[in-house]
Amino acid sequence: MNKPFSLSKTERLKSKKTIDTLFQIGEAFFVFPYKVIFRIAPTTLVEASDQGAPLVMGISVPKRIFKRANKRNRIKRLTRETYRINKVALKEALRATNQTLEMMLIYTAQEEIEYATLELKMQKLLQKLQSKVEPKVNNEKI
Repeated sequence: MNKPFSLSKTERLKSKKTIDTLFQIGEAFFVFPYKVIFRIAPTTLVEASDQGAPLVMGISVPKRIFKRANKRNRIKRLTRETYRINKVALKEALRATNQTLEMMLIYTAQEEIEYATLELKMQKLLQKLQSKVEPKVNNEKI
């Protein structure tokens, strides 16, 4: 049974090779407090390790900003939760266009931000990504 609001192991960006490729050829934009590095590819180009998940995500909180691991882990936990709740529309758009999206979220704020604000920023971020996926659908229909 497929649960739409889960965040399974296959949806997490873990492969060093994939992460290196993402940083080398991926595009980037900024939605405070996140810097987003992403790559959209046709489903056929996906590596065997990531098959089954059209949307793969990783999170990074710099040790330089937050020295204590418990603060970094809390920010990652809150980010994962806001992403998990709001990713459904983007996932559907990717399935409709037969594409995959790999993305890395890098937390850049100097202080911890409350959950409600992070959720609003995550919604904005995911809408921006969805707008980058959907124009390709319009071009294909023309």
